[in-house]
Amino acid sequence: MSAAVTRTPFPVFVFRGLAIVVLAGVAGQFLLAGMTVFGAGTGWELHAATGGALGLPVLALFLLSLSQAARGYRRIGTLLFAAYLLQIALAAVGDALPMLGALHPVNGMLMGLITVRLVGRAAP
Repeated sequence: MSAAVTRTPFPVFVFRGLAIVVLAGVAGQFLLAGMTVFGAGTGWELHAATGGALGLPVLALFLLSLSQAARGYRRIGTLLFAAYLLQIALAAVGDALPMLGALHPVNGMLMGLITVRLVGRAAP
């Protein structure tokens, strides 16, 4: 009896790691927002800063999804990148247009769902 061993290509391995980082970051964003809303946080500055920093792994996921090795993740990687750009836009217009700003947490939840899907699809 022989068992076939398949190796996960390195770019897919990195892709999954980045997806896990993004998922943890999105969950952390909800925690920071909740802490601020309920008085345990120090303000929105940390939420904004970590949201900006979350752009690095999101951008890396998007760029990696354009590679040949991770081409199977191209559509969902692009979707996550677009949702992140929308998230930044919703945060930027939130004060001037509160009804659009109110979509910021909804889009954050969408980003979390997309990332859960990414982590699941990239599982070995």
